[in-house]
Amino acid sequence: MALINCPECGKSVSTSAVACPNCGNPISSAMDTKAVGTPLTTVQETSKRLKLHTLGSVFLLIVGLVWLIIAIQAESGSNNVNTTIPAFMVWIGFIWFIVTRFRIWWHHK
Repeated sequence: MALINCPECGKSVSTSAVACPNCGNPISSAMDTKAVGTPLTTVQETSKRLKLHTLGSVFLLIVGLVWLIIAIQAESGSNNVNTTIPAFMVWIGFIWFIVTRFRIWWHHK
C-alpha cells in the first residue's frame, strides 16, 4: 500500500483507494490505464441480433399465454373455442427462447 499523488488535486492518496478522498477522482481506473497504456473499454458480449431473438421469443410466449388463458376462459362459457393456435404459439415461443439462450451461451466469449 503505497501513496501516490492524485492526478486531479495533487493530494496524497493510497494506491488501494478507489477514489481520491479529497476530490473524488477515480484512482484505481487511472492506475489500470497507466499499467496497460490504453484506456479500458467495455465489450458487449451478446449480439443485438440474439437480444432481439430473445425479445421476440418472450413476446410470442406472452401473447400466446394471454390468448390461451382468454380462450380457456371463453371455452368454460360453453363456446366452442379452438386453443390450438395459442398453445402452438406458447410452445414455439418457449422453444425459441431456450434455443436462443443456448446460442447466447455458446457464442459467449
